[in-house]
Amino acid sequence: MKKFAPLGTLGTLSSGLLVAVLTTGCASVPAEKVAFGERSNNMQFACGNGDKVEMQFFPEEGMSVLVRNGWTVGLPEQATDTGYAYSNGPTTVRGQGNEMTIQIGYLTPIWCRGRPMLVSGR
Repeated sequence: MKKFAPLGTLGTLSSGLLVAVLTTGCASVPAEKVAFGERSNNMQFACGNGDKVEMQFFPEEGMSVLVRNGWTVGLPEQATDTGYAYSNGPTTVRGQGNEMTIQIGYLTPIWCRGRPMLVSGR
């Protein structure tokens, strides 16, 4: 006769596995930074196509997060002569000052103009 672990133990193991799976993601920016606003430099942008996007910059990690239409995309920093550039391959953001362009695959680039965000508590 086989012995099985008590139901409480299985629940603990499965919830631990679920936490491990959910916290293992593609982006290298810690989720708590995105969730709790621990960002060094944030900007909101209004784009020519009517979209409103947010860029969250993480200079220490050498990356940024693009928030667009409810989606977040982690973008590693790229070398550039002027301004800034972040890309994960299919999605590229290039900008200087308060203007940036979002290139997604072969779609038409999206031009955006931004302003710094005010983060409460700072």
